[in-house]
Amino acid sequence: MVKKAHFIGIDLTSSPSKPTACVTLNEELHLVWFDFFCGDADIIEVIEHHHPRLVAIDAPLSLPRELCCLEKSCPCQPLSPVKGRLCERELSRRGISCYYTTKRSRIKNMVYRAISLKEEIAGRGYYVIEVYPYATKVQFFGRHVLRKTTPAGITFLRERIGSLMPYLGPYLPRFSHDLCDALLAAYTAYLYNEEKVENIGDMVEWVIVIPT
Repeated sequence: MVKKAHFIGIDLTSSPSKPTACVTLNEELHLVWFDFFCGDADIIEVIEHHHPRLVAIDAPLSLPRELCCLEKSCPCQPLSPVKGRLCERELSRRGISCYYTTKRSRIKNMVYRAISLKEEIAGRGYYVIEVYPYATKVQFFGRHVLRKTTPAGITFLRERIGSLMPYLGPYLPRFSHDLCDALLAAYTAYLYNEEKVENIGDMVEWVIVIPT
């Protein structure tokens, strides 16, 4: 019996004190498992349990080239005079807004946590990609995506995700916007496996994977 491939999506938070949404899909887009975790060790334990083909993390997984950190007190400077990573600038050029990874970043702690988690997961032999659920939403649902934290926005998300992945219909009423983002991260990993994605950015610096 051939074991089904699993794809894990992680909607990472900036601190282990804030629950992180995780979702696992199989290669037929059936929901395998979903939950919230706080500590990175718990996330790693889930990954080791499921042995996924791909792990998709919704958070920056690298720094701009030549930066060693995001501390203003450090003299390191990015290679490019333009702010952020190439992948972020390319998304903005396409009209997809995102946070830039700079020394003024509002999500500095998330970036540090994401890079550390990526290295731990990759060190255990799993393939890790960076995804951006908002870009996935724009690719599938258009530019008029409702704000996910509003009642209308979560209804919008559940309805459209249900049309993408009909098997998930019975579960979606229980999904918060964080779980929806983790689910879209896992779905993007599935599309990566199907070669239906585009790598945005520089393979040396890192890329964001978005659906074609």
